[in-house]
Amino acid sequence: MAAYHLAICEDDAAERAHLQALCSELLSARRIDHTLTPFASADELAQALEQDEGRFDLLLLDIQMDGMNGMELARKVYDGHVPARILFITGCADYAVEGYSVHPVHYLLKPVEPKALDEALYRDWQAYHQASTILFRTGGKTVSLPVADIHFMESLNRVVVVHLTGEDQSFPITLLDAEQLAPPGLFARCHNSYLINLDWVKVAGRTEVLLRDGTRLPVGRRFYRSFHSALVRRVNR
Repeated sequence: MAAYHLAICEDDAAERAHLQALCSELLSARRIDHTLTPFASADELAQALEQDEGRFDLLLLDIQMDGMNGMELARKVYDGHVPARILFITGCADYAVEGYSVHPVHYLLKPVEPKALDEALYRDWQAYHQASTILFRTGGKTVSLPVADIHFMESLNRVVVVHLTGEDQSFPITLLDAEQLAPPGLFARCHNSYLINLDWVKVAGRTEVLLRDGTRLPVGRRFYRSFHSALVRRVNR
């Protein structure tokens, strides 16, 4: 299983070192292979994300920092094309309501209780990292595609086209087959021809879905209720 990649963004050096040590202790106790990359500012982390110097599963963000603050970076992540998740760790409770507008995994106040952090990390790892890839078979071989890179799947001319970050790939299966291969709760049909990765949804309306990469897909009348219910469950997981 691939390692669980975390970025810790905290401008206080002592607090940053404490969080890094605590996360390492908690994840090691659960025998979860992981990497921890510290950042002293949101600007530094934003630059790394823009340059794709490392793909992170989870960003542990302080909110109040000099320069770009954690909330500004969280909005860039949420509105952009970086499929990373956010865990706010901050000494300020005033941002709690605003913080949830970017759908963080959790919002923990300093001083962080180890038990609360352990539960937040393990819940995130269970929900996402255990099902980090989907295996497709084609031409007698197995192709492994990272779930986070799959924007949506499309039924087209008797094959399923997997639309990815990068080059799209096609497989001789039905969309129902693809749906059964996908991790439960992460993908949902918006239309008879489209299966969407819910983490890539930016705006969902009654007749159309806008993805974070700018793609617009139709919402079929008979899929409207089930799709929106799945999206709400995903957002409020």
